[in-house]
Amino acid sequence: MLFIKESNDALLQHINIEKEQEIILNGIPTSMSGYVQLSNSLNETVKVRSIALTDNTKKAEKTDLSISWKLLPGEKKLQQLNIQLPPDTAPGEYDRYLDIGGKKQKVKLIVQPNIEINIFPKNFTLQNTAPGTNHTIIFTLVNAGNLPFQIPEIKHIAALDMDFICRAFGFAFRDAKSSSFNDTLNSVTENIRKNLADWLSAKVREAGTIINPGESTLCHIDFTVPKNADRKNDYSGNIRFWDQDLSFVIKSHIETKIKTKS
Repeated sequence: MLFIKESNDALLQHINIEKEQEIILNGIPTSMSGYVQLSNSLNETVKVRSIALTDNTKKAEKTDLSISWKLLPGEKKLQQLNIQLPPDTAPGEYDRYLDIGGKKQKVKLIVQPNIEINIFPKNFTLQNTAPGTNHTIIFTLVNAGNLPFQIPEIKHIAALDMDFICRAFGFAFRDAKSSSFNDTLNSVTENIRKNLADWLSAKVREAGTIINPGESTLCHIDFTVPKNADRKNDYSGNIRFWDQDLSFVIKSHIETKIKTKS
């Protein structure tokens, strides 16, 4: 077996693109895919590891694509071609050229629009569940797509007492009045309604700001513990931010008075 590891390997002269064919690579910038029909004119099996992709200009920079094509002697085969472009490559159509067998074959790249963001960190720990307490979480937002991203608004957040489900079932099963299945469920529902905290009022300080592809910024989400929260309980919740999930826990914090001997 012969190995072609470099895009300028002389053995590529024996790997030919079959006839005139339109090669189309389609997808988002970081995941573009298509097919090309090739033939091997050698009498030995060839493993192609690299080919060149250029824009066919005088100052064209050659991009070596890492591939893994195997062609048997005299074989004609449809091979998959995958490439990655910079993630902020604007949507549209682009022309590139494959250099195989001493010939340049036109390749049409169809770059699809892509809204993609990265957020870090995604998990937050806060302290103090007293009603009316103000909290802020701060995270970094990166526009990893190829379209401008507008920071969304968030108005409400659900925070749940971390033990209220277990507590509700525990009280229901011990309730002397819960003599039937329906009575037990009614007791569970009543306890949940009694202990379920209101929505947390929330605000994204940077809401409406436009972040261009490749840019990053700090985001602040401010929210207030609801009036009917219990300062002795711990709370947890999730925040849906576009297609990302942020999670937080709020630990109760009660200062105890230390008695001193007089």
